[in-house]
Amino acid sequence: MLKTLDVVAAILEKDGKILLAQRPAQADQAGMWEFAGGKVEAGETQPEALIRELREELGIETRLPVLYVASHQREVSGRLIHLHAWHVPSFSGDVVAHYHSRLVWCTPQEAFAYELAPADIPLLEAFILLRAATPAGSC
Repeated sequence: MLKTLDVVAAILEKDGKILLAQRPAQADQAGMWEFAGGKVEAGETQPEALIRELREELGIETRLPVLYVASHQREVSGRLIHLHAWHVPSFSGDVVAHYHSRLVWCTPQEAFAYELAPADIPLLEAFILLRAATPAGSC
C-alpha cells in the first residue's frame, strides 16, 4: 500500500503573472518547476497549511481568502500525492526562495515553457480555465 500525502500548492498571482519555483537539487524531481507549497500536517486545514508553507518557503504572509482551484492525484517516488491547488491573489512581503533554487514570475501560458512537475500541469490547466470563466476582478 502506498503512503498517501495531502499536499497544498499555491498559485500566487501578482500583476497577471504567477509564481513558479524550481525544485532544489536534493529534492525529488530536482530541477523541475512547481507551485510553492507542501504537506498538510495533522490537524491543519489546507488553507492553514498553505499559509504556513508560504511563510516557510517564501517568507510571505498570505492574505485570506485563498480560493480553491482544483485537486489532482499522482504517484510520485512511491507515494500517492493528493495535490490541492489554491489561488493566492494577494500576499504581503517580498518573495524569497528559502527552499527552492530559483523563482520566476510568468504568465500562466508562459508557464508551459518550463519543465513543470507532472502533478502541477493539470492544476495549471484548471487555473487557466477558471480564470477564463471568471469575470476579471472577481477572483
